[in-house]
Amino acid sequence: MSKIYLIRHGQTDWNLAHRIQGQRDIPLNETGRQQAAQLAEGMRERPVARVFTSSMSRARETAEAVASSQNVPLYLVNGLEEINYGKWEGMTMEEIQKTYPAEYDAWWKDPVNGAPHGGESQMDVLVRTARAMEAIKANMASDGAKAVAVVSHGASICCILPWLLKEDMPTEDGYSIINAAITVIDYDPETGKCVLEMLNDTRHLKA
Repeated sequence: MSKIYLIRHGQTDWNLAHRIQGQRDIPLNETGRQQAAQLAEGMRERPVARVFTSSMSRARETAEAVASSQNVPLYLVNGLEEINYGKWEGMTMEEIQKTYPAEYDAWWKDPVNGAPHGGESQMDVLVRTARAMEAIKANMASDGAKAVAVVSHGASICCILPWLLKEDMPTEDGYSIINAAITVIDYDPETGKCVLEMLNDTRHLKA
């Protein structure tokens, strides 16, 4: 049995302000950098062969901490980026509701297929993250890697999980992924079956 560790990047100022980041390249804040360091320390008991990451700076910096601490290669993977929220990016949900009430209501009723103007739906994200994860699994198979870390974003991991676990995309009350949390997937390369071992492990994070 192999392991895939799905990790959300550390905190940013926009996370703290509850602003939609989407594909805006917002860096980690000081707390986020501390979380990345604590994550790297916590991952020492979970050695990996390599680390894969979104190219966005908040994910990349988080991934660099893990890869550096274990002295393993780091690879940027297209498709692991956060969902594109189009013109909503930079706004809070309250601001979106006030500024784009009809669009917000339509998205809220069907987030899987609906999307803000200029942005992506959850289904769009599922398709591209699935391609990215297929490439990562193929990379693992190339040399029989027993464990890898994948550093991505909250909404993207929420799409990766149901795809790996062969679940329907949740329309409400889906997964909620915490900054710098580790979600552990048991992966059988022979059958392709994935099982959720642990969701949002944050024991490594200290106040």
